[in-house]
Amino acid sequence: MRRTMTEAQRQLSVQRVLADGGTLSTLLGTIMLSAARYNPEIWLNGYPPAIRQKVGPMSPRAKRQGTLLIIPFMAIFFGVLVYSNLRLRKQNGGNLSFLAAFLNAYAVFMTFNLFDLVVLDYLVFIKLRPDFVVLPGTEGMEAYGNVRFHLMAFLKGIGLGVVPSLIIAFLTRRR
Repeated sequence: MRRTMTEAQRQLSVQRVLADGGTLSTLLGTIMLSAARYNPEIWLNGYPPAIRQKVGPMSPRAKRQGTLLIIPFMAIFFGVLVYSNLRLRKQNGGNLSFLAAFLNAYAVFMTFNLFDLVVLDYLVFIKLRPDFVVLPGTEGMEAYGNVRFHLMAFLKGIGLGVVPSLIIAFLTRRR
């Protein structure tokens, strides 16, 4: 186990994580903000419960738009994580342990998860709260300042990032 950990530490690159995590955050953040600007209802399930309750069920139009949006969103999400691991493998002369592949993919994911919490949720949604994120009929609701809701979503993300990172590690490792 110790040899495996030492090998993973040697293969990992903080610069790779920061660069690729920044790329993932920029691309997905752009999609998320652009979609919110176009129709914030697309992200209704990402709003605090009091706001969702006030708005009611998502419209069929927003459901269709969300379904269309998930395709490029997931392609970018998985694409950047795979790309990051392939670049890391190349950096290591064609070798990448499963542990290093997992840790890299997970760290890139967590960079985005942290960006989502701090920049998108806290800064944009809670503090700046531009008009385009406020759903019609919910203006002035205190729930927009619900930090706990966004923190809980971040904590859930910590767990949700494990499975895709394991799959990507399995697909991109090489001994």
